[in-house]
Amino acid sequence: MSECRIEKPFEYAEHTADVMIVAYGCTLEEAFANAAYGFANFIYDVSKVEPKKMIEIEVRGIDLEQLLFNWIDELLYRLDAENFALGKIEKIEIRKENDEYVLRARVWGEDYDKNKHGFKGTIIKAMTYHMMKIEKTDSIWRIQYVVDI
Repeated sequence: MSECRIEKPFEYAEHTADVMIVAYGCTLEEAFANAAYGFANFIYDVSKVEPKKMIEIEVRGIDLEQLLFNWIDELLYRLDAENFALGKIEKIEIRKENDEYVLRARVWGEDYDKNKHGFKGTIIKAMTYHMMKIEKTDSIWRIQYVVDI
């Protein structure tokens, strides 16, 4: 069995009008977690978020693409509607139950504060399916998706 090592958890790729986020992981769960960190870190500095409040999230999808869409969309909703800034994903689990995928996560964060967490100048309006890819090459999972800004 080959040892898995990722060079970086996520990066931002060029896209004409929106933002493409590419995340990596040795497991599907790690890649989904890094996809979430990439989303959040595009807006504010995740490293400045203290783990003051824990929320449990469950999303479902008929395939991995819909699961990813619903995962990022839920985190965007939590930021917009509840002012929740993601800081740490304590536990993330993805499994197939019956005919759908289920993601359950325990995430930590706090109320978003522009003065404390910063604001990188761009508001993410929505998650999209545009150019979405979830693939495994050798031992590395790679997730690519575009958000509307």
